[in-house]
Amino acid sequence: MSHFIDITGNKYNRLTVLERVEGTTPATWKCICDCGNITFVRGQNLKSGAVKSCGCLLHEKHNTHHLSQTKIYHIWHAMINRCYYEKGKAYKNYGGRGIKVCEDWKKSFDSFYAWSIDNGYQEGLSIERINNNDDYKPTNCKWIKRSEQAQNRRRNYSVTINGVTKNLTEWCKEYGVDYGLVHNRCHKLHWDFEKALTTPCDITKRNKK
Repeated sequence: MSHFIDITGNKYNRLTVLERVEGTTPATWKCICDCGNITFVRGQNLKSGAVKSCGCLLHEKHNTHHLSQTKIYHIWHAMINRCYYEKGKAYKNYGGRGIKVCEDWKKSFDSFYAWSIDNGYQEGLSIERINNNDDYKPTNCKWIKRSEQAQNRRRNYSVTINGVTKNLTEWCKEYGVDYGLVHNRCHKLHWDFEKALTTPCDITKRNKK
């Protein structure tokens, strides 16, 4: 007779085991899915991965199949890659900095798609994080024009001074200096960032002469 193993509390894919259903052979377990539904699954199917959810995972795949070639799907996929694909070129600026995608969006394109449509998504727009140091999540994202996003990226590249890293816009606010002035000092006069932030304005004018 095989030894009984209690798997209560274990999680298998989207299913968390709540309790064993009494009198079942083979053992059947009551589980709660990440989506909130209750389902009953044989232990061998949980352990082998034959059953991964209450059925919602298959439903999502069917629902999103016709969107897999759309622009918004590629935006979602690229967002996931930036945060989790360590070999990707963009990873160091996203996942490498600790930026993540909220669990709801990470697990479900449907969830991301529904939020996008409710929040003004149109062809040609790009997703933008409001706080450049925070995650991809509903409270920190918006849809904007690509030209606006390109401008924001130029303004928000990271600068490290005395071991502290912030984006250039934040440094300018902290020092009370105009962003355009600092940008010109760095890229036209080739000053280092700390000098560009701390040098009075009239010094710049004399150096141009």
